Amino acid sequence: MSRPTRPLRRSARRGAAPALVALVALLVGPGGVAAAGAGERPVAAVDAGARPSTRYPIPAPPVQPEPCPPPPSPPGPPSPPLSPPVVPDRAIPVVAAPPARTVDLAPISGKGIWLTVWKGAHIDAARIVALARRAGLRQVWLRTGSSADGYYGAPLLHALVPGAHRAGIAVIAWDFASMSDPVADAARARDAVRDGADGFATDIETPAEGTYLGARRVAYYLSLVRVAVGDRPVIAVVPRPLRYWLANYPYAAEAPFVDAFAPMVYWSCTEPGHATLEAIRGLERMRPVVPIGQDYDMASEGGRHGLPSGAEIWRFLDVARRGGALGASLYDLESGGAAQLDSLGGYPWTGRRSG
Repeated sequence: MSRPTRPLRRSARRGAAPALVALVALLVGPGGVAAAGAGERPVAAVDAGARPSTRYPIPAPPVQPEPCPPPPSPPGPPSPPLSPPVVPDRAIPVVAAPPARTVDLAPISGKGIWLTVWKGAHIDAARIVALARRAGLRQVWLRTGSSADGYYGAPLLHALVPGAHRAGIAVIAWDFASMSDPVADAARARDAVRDGADGFATDIETPAEGTYLGARRVAYYLSLVRVAVGDRPVIAVVPRPLRYWLANYPYAAEAPFVDAFAPMVYWSCTEPGHATLEAIRGLERMRPVVPIGQDYDMASEGGRHGLPSGAEIWRFLDVARRGGALGASLYDLESGGAAQLDSLGGYPWTGRRSG
């Protein structure tokens, strides 16, 4: 495939597989956003059985994704050129690297799951909290806005955060910023933290996904985000650091302004442990790493057809923990299935371990 990362913003659903209907029904309330009230009975995520036990070996052996290689895909049209940004390059100030700071990274440690909630959509917060608690998750990553959609996270965060915090679960807001107008994009980080988010993850994509990616522009944008969120962690969601991206993506410009990198480790036909360790080693010298694992079908992007197996998810988590990652998560809950959630819930993440 020509593009090794999947933009988090491009997760529109074109119909759900039957096995996922019940899972998605647990997340989307028929009557709007439902708060996780203390008196509500928790609802199990996938079934009513006990929390899954260890299902695969530890250390996890390599797993070959199947079926691979994927069938060839016809070439698609080239990406249209970007229109001029709202704020031209000449108007972007040069910012110096900020002083070092210490931020509590507990909200992004351990296991997590990503939720792609579009503008105007509703969630059943009580059921999301029950699902996360059942799976032993430490955080939920919730989409709260984008350059195109603006900020829409207030009702979602107001519904989800109180119940999540009662369960010991952090809520990290995530957002797609084109950086055409860095000031406007950074304002959404301020709004998310004001509405209760425990951290802010900014999905900084490549120009092919509509991002204005110059190093000067990204540094300015992140400098504003860092001020906007105060003492909450800032996480940069970035492409997996393959050789091409290490030479062409501004990881080094981002690093002084963020507290962690979250590389998109969407492995397709690559052995998941190899892809995960490559991402950690490529970024750990700059900032702590919290990799995002593949929990969706990459067929529409020219990748391997079908969801990753439970063994692949287990391998991703085990290599992430043993490789020194602070935490690891899956993208995303809406696309995944019961087997993938079972592996996420069953994996005994007990902290970082090297080797």
